[in-house]
Amino acid sequence: MKFLEKVALVLFSIVISIMAIALILLMLDVIQISVIAKTVTFLLQDDFAFKITLAVTIVMLLLALKCIFFGAKKEDDGRNGVTLENASGKLVISKESLENLIANVVKDVQGIEAISSRTFLDRNNNLVVYVTTLVSKDMMIKDVSTQIQEKIKEALRKTADLEVKQVNIKVKNITNKKIKGLPEAKVENTEEENVEEEERKESEENGAF
Repeated sequence: MKFLEKVALVLFSIVISIMAIALILLMLDVIQISVIAKTVTFLLQDDFAFKITLAVTIVMLLLALKCIFFGAKKEDDGRNGVTLENASGKLVISKESLENLIANVVKDVQGIEAISSRTFLDRNNNLVVYVTTLVSKDMMIKDVSTQIQEKIKEALRKTADLEVKQVNIKVKNITNKKIKGLPEAKVENTEEENVEEEERKESEENGAF
């Protein structure tokens, strides 16, 4: 909100508050309508008071017209893309372009089954990325998340010259799909299974004699 709009809002709030208080006092018979009439008459008849009242009224009218017809443009919140400005003009990178770039970067991360992303600008025009993904059960979620964050930040910085403030990741689900190239998980025997295994070996050895 710009300075003039703030001033207009403050002035209107003061005027409305005064009118509301005066109306309440009239309804409660705290003051008489003749008092208000005398005040208005004084403002209209006294030369100095008339000029001050007229000037304030004109200023408030102009501020009201400005707020109605020339209000501040809505700031870009990053829903439709990111706007970059320089001395030569503007560059708008669409939301779809950012999401496709993120998808192409993350698809090479081992252990990722599916991914969706969205981007927006915060109040300080910092780029924030939200990623939702499916992760394989064979992967360490923390390691995969770190790779995703680093790759997205690096790709957006190199390709679009954008500095990413945050990459927030939400693991929607963990899939059972086996990732190629990863060794099979080794399952260790429990203590009871180890005892049974030793007894079985002893029995086999005794039977051999």
